[in-house]
This record gives sequence, C-alpha cells and structure tokens, in this order.
Amino acid sequence: MTVTSALKARTREFYGGVLGLKAIPSPAENLDLYEFPGGFILGLFFSDERAELLTEQDYLKATWLELKVDDLAQWKERLQSFGVIEIEYDDPSRFAEPYPRFFFQAPGGQVFRLAPL
Repeated sequence: MTVTSALKARTREFYGGVLGLKAIPSPAENLDLYEFPGGFILGLFFSDERAELLTEQDYLKATWLELKVDDLAQWKERLQSFGVIEIEYDDPSRFAEPYPRFFFQAPGGQVFRLAPL
C-alpha cells in the first residue's frame, strides 16, 4: 500500500503502537514492513508522487483487510482513542455473516474491518 510521506510518523505510530505490530527490516528507505501474527507481512510505501497515491475515497472502492480480535469493544475504543473513526462500507457479507463488525480507515486511507474471533 502507498501512503503519503506526510503521514509517515502517524502511520508508524498506528501500525507499531496502536496495533502492536512488529516492524521488520526493510530493503528500502521509503518502505516500512510490519508483521502480523501468523506471518502476514504488510508493506507500506511512502511517496509524495500524486500518481502513486490513492485518495481515502479511492480506498473505499478497494479491498479491505480484516483484523480478528478477542474483544471487539475494547479494540474499537483503542482505535477511536487514536483518532480512528468508524466508516460506512458496502460489505455484501453483512447479509451472510450476522456478527458485529467495525470498519475504519488507517492513516493513509487503507480500509480495515475489525471483527470478533
């Protein structure tokens, strides 16, 4: 995913501090890598080139990543304390999977769905 360089510090605080992900060594100065439990690696490229960046509205049309948590209410509060706001997201699975969920955008606009384990 690509994030504007202006959000580098906030993005690092979010992924490393709020989500508690492990930052792993990166082969490039403009690339941050974060490891999720289970070995999934998320790469964030920092750029100032408009052509490389999606807007927050563009991300609403893209895919989302799901974070499974043991206490949805606690995580929702933690995210909101950081300044994350809940967003409306057209999720077709809402009809097939009737469980609580919380959609939000991370710094840079990436969409996540928080759901119970």
